Amino acid sequence: MEQDTMKAIRDAETTAEKIEKDAVAEGASIIAQAKAEASATVEAAIAEEKAKAAQALDAARQKGEALQKAALDAVQQEVASLHAAVKDKSSQAKKLILSELI
Repeated sequence: MEQDTMKAIRDAETTAEKIEKDAVAEGASIIAQAKAEASATVEAAIAEEKAKAAQALDAARQKGEALQKAALDAVQQEVASLHAAVKDKSSQAKKLILSELI
């Protein structure tokens, strides 16, 4: 009977050690899986933020180009207006000079 008890205790200890080893292995597996999932989540978030930044940069570039074109158009209109004014003043000056000479 004593041998049976000792065997039962050894069997229980062996079983407990196996359960403990299995639990440690399962815990390590769960931790590794959680790390992998966290890494994938971080990478996805980074990729998403990079895409958003690229879109914002593109939108800013387009807006800057539109503002530059509008400014260039305004300057070209102003130059054309000044050319017309110079032409008119030149014509007036010629007439004045001719009228003074005659």
